[in-house]
Amino acid sequence: MFLTRCLYKITEQELGRHLNLPFIDKLRVYVRGGRGGTGLKKYGGIGGQGGNVLVRGKRHLTLKNVYEKNLAKRYLAPDGENSQKMRLNAISGENLTIHVPLGIQILRDNGELIDEINDIDDECIVAHGGEGGNYKTFFQGQPGETAMVNFDLKLLADVGFVGYPNAGKSTLLSMLSRTQPAISPVPFTTLHPQIGTVVFDDGRSFSIADLPGLIEGSHIKMGLGSRFLKHTLRSKILLFVIDINGFQLEIRSPLRSAFDSIVFLTKELELYEPSLLHKPAILAINKIDQLDDKTKLNEFYYSLNNYKEILKNDYEEKWCPKNFFHFEHIVEIAGKYGTNCDHLCSLLRRSLDEHSDRNNTKIKFSSSF
Repeated sequence: MFLTRCLYKITEQELGRHLNLPFIDKLRVYVRGGRGGTGLKKYGGIGGQGGNVLVRGKRHLTLKNVYEKNLAKRYLAPDGENSQKMRLNAISGENLTIHVPLGIQILRDNGELIDEINDIDDECIVAHGGEGGNYKTFFQGQPGETAMVNFDLKLLADVGFVGYPNAGKSTLLSMLSRTQPAISPVPFTTLHPQIGTVVFDDGRSFSIADLPGLIEGSHIKMGLGSRFLKHTLRSKILLFVIDINGFQLEIRSPLRSAFDSIVFLTKELELYEPSLLHKPAILAINKIDQLDDKTKLNEFYYSLNNYKEILKNDYEEKWCPKNFFHFEHIVEIAGKYGTNCDHLCSLLRRSLDEHSDRNNTKIKFSSSF
């Protein structure tokens, strides 16, 4: 009895492990196809096929929703019916469908990619049902496939924010969209990705993702932003949000200038995935309302325009990215007051349209995620 109680408590704790998390971007589940029904040898009856386990995309869904609907994380498709004298061809088991959010990669435990779910009604089979009993199986129903599969979410957003903690990304998100994220002068207020939607008067819209701030070492899983770097991979455009006053993680940490921020963020992205540096990028220089004069801005623009020389003379080689972002647009903003935010929105929209035309593909703008 004592052991049973202990096991129950352990199971209860395990089942509720994800419930306190505000955001889940990985989920591992067990799937099993239904067993095939038994055939009827005397009359040549064929057992029903076991049901398949399917994964299908659905809007307005999160991985946490998926988990809450099935805390055990076990998906067992129904078995096929047995063949009977009055129904020799038995009925197959129904398919079991797991609805998941868009942007899911389905992986085996060894990292092998099974499929991706990027659009509504995208569908794949993750466990086939067993064959119904017939003469080839000596009329014995066959077991369905079993597997452990992993759902790995990579957010599908048109624009992905990149920046240090406390650069004003959440404030900017609230200004650009209808989202109301937590905002505080304390670094690391954003604990998980926030998705917002920018809506124009003509009904056009695009999605933006605010990710937890990156720090030096994020590519090797340092800081809150490390586990969310993967979400930048699917953004069509990267929006760098830089504090013109620079960034200091804590009192003992060195103060990074605005140009330092660009250099180190670029290096982090390059170390994580070099192809990110080929994405279209726009730079928003934030908190210009805090400047007394143009000195910091002029110094920043000089460094940016002469970045090759500056990197060679002033930075250790290990901090110098092999490639550098060439920003399509640079906008000076004051996110707290909305200064130039409308102009920034227009530039983002124009850039999305331009790159859609260049790639000869139509960008799908979403009103909600």
